[in-house]
Amino acid sequence: MRVVFSKIAIIHFNEILNELSEKWTEKQTRVFISEYEKVIENVKIKLVTYPYYSKKHQIHFVLIGKKNVKMYFKVYTKDNIILVFDFFKVKRNPEKLHKL
Repeated sequence: MRVVFSKIAIIHFNEILNELSEKWTEKQTRVFISEYEKVIENVKIKLVTYPYYSKKHQIHFVLIGKKNVKMYFKVYTKDNIILVFDFFKVKRNPEKLHKL
């Protein structure tokens, strides 16, 4: 299965990595990336089913980064794609969440 990021997901992912590298140690950055990779692997092998953000649109979310970041994604089984919509820091104003 191939992973595709939306434009906003790329921006927010890089912002989170930059923030981690500036304010925390390299270990926290590696933990965040490791948690992201674990979620992707779990989705690929269908080991874990994550809750829906929007059941109607089949959009899931998962908390990563010590539960400080929500990752929103959708699985397109026919196309063999996992589309990552956004990474949203939970301490951010929910009004700023981009419309999915």
